[in-house]
Parts: sequence; structure tokens; C-alpha cells
Amino acid sequence: MSELAVVFDGAGVLYAPFRIIKDIERGLTKRSRVSGITCTEGLERGAMTILKTRYEETMKDAEPSKLLSVLMREKKIENKVVYKKKGISDREVLEAILSDKKVKLRDVHETMSFLRRCDILPVIGVGLIVDMAKEGGVIKYVIAGGINLFPGTLKLLKELRAMGVRLFVASGDRIEGEEMAAYLPDIPPGNIFGMMKPEDKRELVRKLKGEYMVMMVGDDRNDFLAMWEADIAVLSLQEEADRPGKLFEVADFRIREIGEIKEIIKEIG
Repeated sequence: MSELAVVFDGAGVLYAPFRIIKDIERGLTKRSRVSGITCTEGLERGAMTILKTRYEETMKDAEPSKLLSVLMREKKIENKVVYKKKGISDREVLEAILSDKKVKLRDVHETMSFLRRCDILPVIGVGLIVDMAKEGGVIKYVIAGGINLFPGTLKLLKELRAMGVRLFVASGDRIEGEEMAAYLPDIPPGNIFGMMKPEDKRELVRKLKGEYMVMMVGDDRNDFLAMWEADIAVLSLQEEADRPGKLFEVADFRIREIGEIKEIIKEIG
């Protein structure tokens, strides 16, 4: 068999996600087991974006009454659309966010306050879900996201590395290589990619296929393209989710625990 590379999605595969979502229109803030992808999919014309910044550095000390859109302009905070419905451009989404007059820093602070009560690693991010069906686009949800590793993740990665398997992370979450390397020591920082769109994940798999046999381990809609492109597709069912049937159809294997990956590799080897 050719040398094997395994590409892992992040949330729902290597680590459990913790999501605090604020419904801006209703003023309701709560922990949600529903993924941001699923929330976005539920909108007629929805888009999900991740702010490319660390909350502690640019938002933590901001005046609660300040508009998020104003702070983003002042601090030149970029964002990346990681999932969207067809027919929506990234530019449309950015314009909607930067022209918003409702979401304030107190909304972000509130979600972060809830999140910090969870048992999470100090790797956090802020996301926005925009309803583009409304004129000009409206921010519908503010999301504070955190993570904690699944039991067995570190053991598996150490074993796979010892077996000579090349390891990669392709996540839609706000993670950075150097930041995550401290918690995933068996994956080189240069192999850890965050804020990836479905197309980005597919391109990574496609690129790796030029040198390796590639296994993609995903769990949600945004992994479908990469799973389809991979030589071997594994669907993780560790987290409850409303998954479309096409994910089950494209999957060569299904797992309930991350450690099962090792047995699959032995089976195909």
C-alpha cells in the first residue's frame, strides 16, 4: 500500500465542540448541540463566517455598547466564510456584517461568558451566521466556540505517528497550527489548518493524493467534498448531528469512537 495520510476534521472528530449561540432577534443565549453548519443549512440563504482574530487580543476589553461592525473596521478584523448556501458571494456576507447596526460587543461578551463555564481548552473563536434572505443580510446568530479533546485522541495520534502515518487536520474552526500544536503534539504545526471551507478541505485532500493514499475522517456537511475526493472516507458519529444521507453514502467506514481509526488502517493495510 502507498504511504498513508489521514486528514481529520476538527470538531466532532478529534475534539468535542462546545457552542454558545445567541439568537440576536430573540435575545436568547444558550449552549447548543446543533452545529453552526446545521443552523446555517436551516436558513433559506444562510452563511457562516469565522472571525480571524483572538477574542482576548481584540475584543475582550472592548466597550460592551460598541457595535461589532465598528470594532471590526477599527481593528481591521478579517473574517472567512466557512460555509454558505449556493448563490451567495463572500463579498455579500462581508458587506452585511460590516453594515450591521444591531450586534454589539456585549453580545459577544455574553456568549464568551457562558462558554468559559464549560470544560474547554484555551482555544476559542467567534463565529457569525448571516441570514442573506433578508434585505442586505442580517446577522442572525453570534457563536462562541470552544473545544476539548475526545478521550483516546492523543493515544490514537501517537500510535498512528509511530506507524508512519502522515497526520493532518483540516478544520472549519478558528484554530492555528502553532496554537493547536501544544495540544496535538504528534501533528506538525504545518499540517494543522483552520477556518477551511469545504472546497479548501477538498483541495488539501486532492493535493495530498499526489503523494499519498489519503483517508479523510469527517462528520458533517462541510466534509462531504473532501470525503468524496479521498481514497478512503470515514464518517465519525461521535457527536449527535442532523447529517444528510449523502454523507452515509460516501463513507467507506463509520466510527463511534476515534480509536477505531487504527483498526480500519490495519484492515485496509
